[in-house]
Amino acid sequence: MIAVSTLLIASTLVSATPLQRRSAAIVPLPARAAHSEGRVFNPEAVRHERLRLATKYGRYSHHFNATVVDTTHVARTVSDAKPFDIQRRANSGKDPLTDVYDQIDELYYGPLQIGTPAQSTTVDFDTGSSDLWLPLSSCSGCYGPLFKSSSSSTFKSSSTPFSIQYQDGSGATGKVATDKVTVAGLSVAKQGFGAVTKETGGFGGGPMAGLLGLGFPANAESGATPFFIGLAKAGSLASNVFSFYMSRNGGSGSELCIGCTNSAKYTGSVQYYRLDSSATGGTQYYWNIPSGGFSYNGGSSSGSFSAVIDSGTTLIYIPSAAAKKLYSQIPGAAAAPDVGQGFYTYPCDAKLAPITIKFGSTQYAVNPADFNLGAASQGSSKCVGGIVGEDVGNGLAIVGDEFMKNWYSVFDYDKMSVGFAKAI
Repeated sequence: MIAVSTLLIASTLVSATPLQRRSAAIVPLPARAAHSEGRVFNPEAVRHERLRLATKYGRYSHHFNATVVDTTHVARTVSDAKPFDIQRRANSGKDPLTDVYDQIDELYYGPLQIGTPAQSTTVDFDTGSSDLWLPLSSCSGCYGPLFKSSSSSTFKSSSTPFSIQYQDGSGATGKVATDKVTVAGLSVAKQGFGAVTKETGGFGGGPMAGLLGLGFPANAESGATPFFIGLAKAGSLASNVFSFYMSRNGGSGSELCIGCTNSAKYTGSVQYYRLDSSATGGTQYYWNIPSGGFSYNGGSSSGSFSAVIDSGTTLIYIPSAAAKKLYSQIPGAAAAPDVGQGFYTYPCDAKLAPITIKFGSTQYAVNPADFNLGAASQGSSKCVGGIVGEDVGNGLAIVGDEFMKNWYSVFDYDKMSVGFAKAI
């Protein structure tokens, strides 16, 4: 992991109509990066991501036979309703964002406040998980800013253990606790979270201190209601949506819009696709939607799968058989076991035709610059492709920031759907 420093500027609360007393807000998201022009593939960074991915998604099958309480949410019949567009408000709060760029845009994170009085820290906003965890000031081996719980009058700990252990040997332990949590002026008074007191194996590593999961309650290891779901159920938001815009290559403007979309960040209209709980045993754990698969230059599909749209993952991971079929269509591409299982290389000087993923009847392209992870080694004429063969189980694919940088992504809790529009 590459530690970077950046200036974070707190967001301003943006209210919707006074009669509704509901709100929406923009959260600045500096990007943590891992590529550059003339870049060379970083196998160690990807190895860590894959091991964490295996834990993150490999554990979901154990939920299927468990008793799940209060996780069902029925989509409202609001097909003609459009989410609140923050551009409709002249006084909407916007802050400049810092996209920290080194080699590839590795992750996006932003500010969070916790406690009474509020203390500021930073989190990775992750649609692929559901827990909030933050390191306490007593935490051993933790990356800050750390939360001094003894200074908060609203902090309450419990005897319930909290633990995250990844296959790369890193992990975090602590207790489940509650406190007031605020993101861009939007607050949950008694938010459950993992109060971390020990990190091992470079678990944190920076540049952010913690993580805020934006997934569904069934996937919360802590048993707490996820922050966004809590806001939605309390009727606190102008619209029960959140949306991401991700810049690239050090560009400014990355943001998470909570309770809103931002039409200044995309062109055209947002096309929505219903979530697919059938891929996870009938219970919604992730923001996953059916996909017709990837194709190259309009060729045959790699095969269908259910795609998790995951802001907390850098690359794109699809079933191994689908990856093999996709790369068989790219001239000069070949499996690269020396780079890593499931990876493929292709000629660096190739002029790539469109690489697209199908949702509904629409093909969505991935920018070749995002697809290219760099030369396989210093001076190599072979570059590593950013779509990786990885069997995470049950036909799931993990579609991360490599895709989301190209397409403004809207996560709609009322419609139980994910939508895309062309990012600016």
